Amino acid sequence: MGVRRGARSQAGPGPRLEPDTAGYFRRALETLQEGLSPEELALFAPNVLAEAAAAGPGVALDPGGSRVLQALLPQAPLGMLGRVLGPLVVGGLGGPAGHPLGARVLEAALGRVLPTLGEASGQTEEAAGQMEEAAGQVEEAVGRLAAAVRDDLVAFARHPAGSFVVRALLRVLGGAPGAGVPQLPPGGAEPKGKGAELTLKGAEAVAEGAELPPSFPPLLGQLAEAFEEHLPSLLSPAGASLCLQVALEVLHRGQSPACSRLCDALIGQLAPPSPAPAESALVWGLQDPERSRLLEAAMGVAGPPRLRELFQQQLKGRLRGVAAHRVANHGLQRLLDRAPADVAFGCWEPRERRRACVGLLAGLRPFRGGDKDVEGAEPEPSLGPVTLHGSLLLQHLLHFGDPGPVLGGLEALPPAALAALARSPPGSRVWDALLASPTVPTRARRRLLRKLKGHFLSLACHRNGSRVLDAVWASVSAPARAAIADELASQREALQRDPHGRGVARTLALDLFLRRRRLWERLQAAPDRRRGLLRPLLED
Repeated sequence: MGVRRGARSQAGPGPRLEPDTAGYFRRALETLQEGLSPEELALFAPNVLAEAAAAGPGVALDPGGSRVLQALLPQAPLGMLGRVLGPLVVGGLGGPAGHPLGARVLEAALGRVLPTLGEASGQTEEAAGQMEEAAGQVEEAVGRLAAAVRDDLVAFARHPAGSFVVRALLRVLGGAPGAGVPQLPPGGAEPKGKGAELTLKGAEAVAEGAELPPSFPPLLGQLAEAFEEHLPSLLSPAGASLCLQVALEVLHRGQSPACSRLCDALIGQLAPPSPAPAESALVWGLQDPERSRLLEAAMGVAGPPRLRELFQQQLKGRLRGVAAHRVANHGLQRLLDRAPADVAFGCWEPRERRRACVGLLAGLRPFRGGDKDVEGAEPEPSLGPVTLHGSLLLQHLLHFGDPGPVLGGLEALPPAALAALARSPPGSRVWDALLASPTVPTRARRRLLRKLKGHFLSLACHRNGSRVLDAVWASVSAPARAAIADELASQREALQRDPHGRGVARTLALDLFLRRRRLWERLQAAPDRRRGLLRPLLED
């Protein structure tokens, strides 16, 4: 078998296999797809991997050979892994790392490094000694690749194929999981469609109790310095941005001091403090689809002092706009996940604040949304503008097994605020949830409905309020219906002048109610001998 030098693959740079060699790996792929028993695979895999090591890096650039290697490398023993990995790291972007097929093979090989090193460290002293040479070969290959990436980081990270290699290398050096690639479907199964979730093989971290080779942490630190040095060139395109995000993740996982330095440099690059109080580079960055990903990653690893500084200098007073933005709200969620206790929502403790939760949740506003809040002062239970997201949040909370906190907040609202909630387009949906939720106690619902007394006309003459009133009418008892109709009967002329009011009058059969009430009044005033004649009319 051999490699034809000087020829270029149509998919990218690198040597191409001789026809006989390519045919061998094509047949090997067909054999794998047909399915092998464990015993057959145990004999098949070492032979094919040995042929791949002998054929050189061209196997990784061949369509059949690359798929075979991706299928077999996740189970390769340590000794064989070193033989295959060594040729793959040669040539930088001019070798397999810069080829769309070769990069995937290199990913598979890197994904196997951590498990094999873990297996080697768990062996007996005699067996570990025998594997020491093989481990050194793997460690040397990883070191050569790390040096190549460090010296040409911008080109690697911005390269469509090379960026995959950078991310896999970072995870290996940091001992993090997730460096594997999709495994070939066993037993001849058809490959899953593009975008389907595939099982990762070889993505395990180092075995419990195992240690990374001593050369890996320094190599990771050197890569972190290179990231910081070339930071402006790594903010785009998407592949380079993902490399930055993985670097932050790996450094944070390993508790490396370089993590905070890279994090501060990234935040300083994307969201520097603005001299103008009305402007915020952080808010602008969170609203940008590309930069928001990087800022989310940075806030995910930033320490409490840094998060507190970002909030105080660039987010305080602007949270409502950030929460309502379709992109920026994701970054705000990351901030809330990790923010210290004195930043973000403070509306739940002490317990006295909970009665104000509805107004705050309805508008997705923080408890101290403005600078004029007085320390220790509690807000009046009122209701501001209701947002769509706030309405959806309250609707879901009302269907929780224990909707008590939201019910308590609703009961703390004044009657006018409850009526205003029913007239608001998103707020009316909150009333729908309140009336329909099976977890809301009947007594709590009755207490809230009684607070609407005196406001039924304002609901009846409003598009959203009339719909809520119809739902109320359909859900309450006969005495409650009589109380509603009695209040509206005295406002019949106003109802008839309003198109929504006329619809409510028809739904409530208000004319019939008025006739019945007049008959009742006549019955009470009639002499005893006439009551017997009028009572059948009232019953009809």
